[in-house]
Amino acid sequence: MRLKSSIVLALMGALLFAVQSSAHDSLIDIKPAPGSVITQPNFEAALTFNNDLLFFVGESNAELATKPVGSNTWTKHEVLISGQVLTANINLTEGGKYDLRWKVVSSDGHPISGSSSFFLDTGANGTSNQTSPAVISPNPLEGVAESERSLMGFYIGLAMVVLGAIFAPIGLLMRRRAKRSAA
Repeated sequence: MRLKSSIVLALMGALLFAVQSSAHDSLIDIKPAPGSVITQPNFEAALTFNNDLLFFVGESNAELATKPVGSNTWTKHEVLISGQVLTANINLTEGGKYDLRWKVVSSDGHPISGSSSFFLDTGANGTSNQTSPAVISPNPLEGVAESERSLMGFYIGLAMVVLGAIFAPIGLLMRRRAKRSAA
Protein backbone atom coordinates (compact mmCIF):
# COMPACT_ATOMS: atom_id res chain seq x y z
CA MET A 1 0.00 0.00 0.00
CA ARG A 2 2.88 2.38 0.76
CA LEU A 3 4.30 1.71 -2.67
CA LYS A 4 1.08 2.68 -4.42
CA SER A 5 0.70 5.87 -2.42
CA SER A 6 4.38 6.75 -3.04
CA ILE A 7 3.92 6.28 -6.77
CA VAL A 8 0.72 8.32 -6.81
CA LEU A 9 2.35 11.16 -4.84
CA ALA A 10 5.43 11.12 -7.09
CA LEU A 11 3.29 11.28 -10.24
CA MET A 12 1.11 14.06 -8.86
CA GLY A 13 4.16 16.07 -7.88
CA ALA A 14 5.79 15.52 -11.26
CA LEU A 15 2.63 16.53 -13.11
CA LEU A 16 2.21 19.65 -10.97
CA PHE A 17 5.84 20.58 -11.56
CA ALA A 18 5.55 19.93 -15.32
CA VAL A 19 2.42 22.08 -15.63
CA GLN A 20 4.07 24.97 -13.78
CA SER A 21 7.31 24.75 -15.75
CA SER A 22 5.56 24.64 -19.12
CA ALA A 23 3.83 27.92 -18.27
CA HIS A 24 6.83 30.02 -19.33
CA ASP A 25 5.92 32.71 -21.78
CA SER A 26 7.07 32.47 -25.36
CA LEU A 27 7.65 34.68 -28.37
CA ILE A 28 4.78 34.45 -30.86
CA ASP A 29 5.78 37.10 -33.41
CA ILE A 30 8.92 39.06 -34.26
CA LYS A 31 9.46 41.88 -36.74
CA PRO A 32 11.72 41.83 -38.60
CA ALA A 33 11.07 38.12 -39.05
CA PRO A 34 14.10 35.81 -38.99
CA GLY A 35 15.72 35.74 -42.40
CA SER A 36 13.63 38.61 -43.74
CA VAL A 37 14.92 41.37 -46.01
CA ILE A 38 14.17 44.95 -45.01
CA THR A 39 14.74 47.96 -47.23
CA GLN A 40 14.87 50.85 -44.75
CA PRO A 41 17.76 51.40 -42.30
CA ASN A 42 15.39 53.10 -39.82
CA PHE A 43 12.56 50.88 -38.63
CA GLU A 44 10.69 49.68 -35.57
CA ALA A 45 11.43 46.20 -34.25
CA ALA A 46 8.47 44.58 -32.49
CA LEU A 47 8.40 41.37 -30.47
CA THR A 48 5.05 39.98 -29.37
CA PHE A 49 4.75 37.42 -26.57
CA ASN A 50 1.85 35.19 -25.53
CA ASN A 51 1.47 36.96 -22.14
CA ASP A 52 2.15 40.41 -20.74
CA LEU A 53 5.81 41.05 -20.00
CA LEU A 54 6.91 41.86 -16.48
CA PHE A 55 7.97 45.48 -16.26
CA PHE A 56 9.49 47.33 -13.31
CA VAL A 57 9.39 51.12 -13.50
CA GLY A 58 12.88 52.57 -13.37
CA GLU A 59 14.62 49.23 -13.94
CA SER A 60 16.09 47.84 -17.12
CA ASN A 61 14.68 44.33 -17.27
CA ALA A 62 14.37 44.15 -21.06
CA GLU A 63 16.99 44.38 -23.77
CA LEU A 64 17.12 44.38 -27.56
CA ALA A 65 20.43 44.68 -29.42
CA THR A 66 21.70 44.37 -32.99
CA LYS A 67 25.08 43.86 -34.62
CA PRO A 68 26.36 43.25 -38.13
CA VAL A 69 27.15 39.56 -38.69
CA GLY A 70 30.89 39.07 -38.17
CA SER A 71 31.16 41.94 -35.70
CA ASN A 72 31.57 41.53 -31.96
CA THR A 73 30.02 44.89 -31.06
CA TRP A 74 26.36 44.82 -30.06
CA THR A 75 24.32 48.03 -30.21
CA LYS A 76 21.65 48.19 -27.52
CA HIS A 77 18.43 49.96 -28.43
CA GLU A 78 16.02 51.71 -26.12
CA VAL A 79 12.96 49.53 -25.64
CA LEU A 80 9.34 50.21 -24.79
CA ILE A 81 7.14 47.54 -23.20
CA SER A 82 3.40 47.72 -23.60
CA GLY A 83 1.60 44.60 -22.39
CA GLN A 84 2.68 41.70 -24.57
CA VAL A 85 4.74 43.81 -27.00
CA LEU A 86 8.32 45.03 -26.79
CA THR A 87 9.28 47.65 -29.40
CA ALA A 88 12.50 49.46 -30.24
CA ASN A 89 13.43 52.01 -32.88
CA ILE A 90 16.40 50.71 -34.90
CA ASN A 91 18.69 52.99 -36.91
CA LEU A 92 21.30 51.11 -38.95
CA THR A 93 24.10 52.74 -40.92
CA GLU A 94 24.98 50.17 -43.58
CA GLY A 95 23.43 47.30 -45.47
CA GLY A 96 24.16 43.64 -44.83
CA LYS A 97 23.15 40.80 -42.56
CA TYR A 98 22.42 41.65 -38.92
CA ASP A 99 21.97 39.61 -35.77
CA LEU A 100 19.24 40.63 -33.34
CA ARG A 101 19.06 39.39 -29.74
CA TRP A 102 16.51 40.06 -27.04
CA LYS A 103 15.99 39.37 -23.35
CA VAL A 104 12.84 40.04 -21.31
CA VAL A 105 11.23 38.94 -18.04
CA SER A 106 8.15 36.81 -18.59
CA SER A 107 4.93 37.22 -16.62
CA ASP A 108 6.00 34.46 -14.22
CA GLY A 109 9.23 36.32 -13.37
CA HIS A 110 11.63 34.13 -15.35
CA PRO A 111 14.01 35.70 -17.88
CA ILE A 112 13.60 34.49 -21.44
CA SER A 113 15.78 35.37 -24.40
CA GLY A 114 16.38 34.59 -28.02
CA SER A 115 17.99 35.72 -31.21
CA SER A 116 17.42 35.91 -34.94
CA SER A 117 18.93 37.55 -37.99
CA PHE A 118 17.71 39.68 -40.86
CA PHE A 119 19.18 41.36 -43.93
CA LEU A 120 19.19 45.11 -44.65
CA ASP A 121 19.12 45.78 -48.40
CA THR A 122 19.81 49.48 -48.94
CA GLY A 123 19.85 49.18 -52.73
CA ALA A 124 22.45 50.66 -55.07
CA ASN A 125 22.19 54.16 -53.56
CA GLY A 126 23.63 53.19 -50.18
CA THR A 127 21.82 53.94 -46.97
CA SER A 128 18.71 56.02 -46.93
CA ASN A 129 17.75 58.75 -44.47
CA GLN A 130 14.04 58.05 -44.73
CA THR A 131 12.26 57.19 -41.53
CA SER A 132 9.21 55.55 -43.07
CA PRO A 133 8.20 52.13 -41.76
CA ALA A 134 10.24 49.20 -42.97
CA VAL A 135 8.95 46.85 -45.59
CA ILE A 136 9.35 43.44 -44.04
CA SER A 137 9.01 40.33 -46.14
CA PRO A 138 6.85 37.69 -44.50
CA ASN A 139 8.79 34.64 -43.36
CA PRO A 140 7.83 31.90 -40.92
CA LEU A 141 8.87 32.46 -37.34
CA GLU A 142 12.01 30.39 -36.88
CA GLY A 143 13.18 31.88 -33.55
CA VAL A 144 10.43 30.28 -31.48
CA ALA A 145 11.72 26.77 -32.14
CA GLU A 146 15.13 27.82 -30.83
CA SER A 147 13.74 28.95 -27.48
CA GLU A 148 11.63 25.81 -27.18
CA ARG A 149 14.69 23.64 -27.90
CA SER A 150 16.43 25.19 -24.91
CA LEU A 151 13.77 23.62 -22.67
CA MET A 152 14.31 20.16 -24.14
CA GLY A 153 17.05 19.29 -21.64
CA PHE A 154 14.80 20.37 -18.79
CA TYR A 155 12.01 18.05 -19.94
CA ILE A 156 14.42 15.15 -20.40
CA GLY A 157 15.69 15.69 -16.85
CA LEU A 158 12.12 15.90 -15.57
CA ALA A 159 11.30 12.61 -17.29
CA MET A 160 14.33 10.98 -15.65
CA VAL A 161 13.18 12.18 -12.21
CA VAL A 162 9.66 10.88 -12.80
CA LEU A 163 10.95 7.51 -13.99
CA GLY A 164 13.25 7.32 -10.98
CA ALA A 165 10.36 8.13 -8.65
CA ILE A 166 8.32 5.34 -10.24
CA PHE A 167 10.93 2.61 -10.54
CA ALA A 168 12.98 3.19 -7.37
CA PRO A 169 10.18 2.05 -5.01
CA ILE A 170 9.45 -0.92 -7.28
CA GLY A 171 13.12 -1.93 -7.20
CA LEU A 172 13.23 -1.62 -3.42
CA LEU A 173 10.09 -3.71 -3.05
CA MET A 174 11.52 -6.42 -5.32
CA ARG A 175 14.77 -6.39 -3.35
CA ARG A 176 12.90 -6.81 -0.04
CA ARG A 177 10.86 -9.70 -1.43
CA ALA A 178 14.02 -11.39 -2.73
CA LYS A 179 15.67 -11.09 0.70
CA ARG A 180 12.57 -12.50 2.44
CA SER A 181 12.30 -15.46 0.09
CA ALA A 182 16.04 -16.22 0.48
CA ALA A 183 15.76 -16.28 4.25
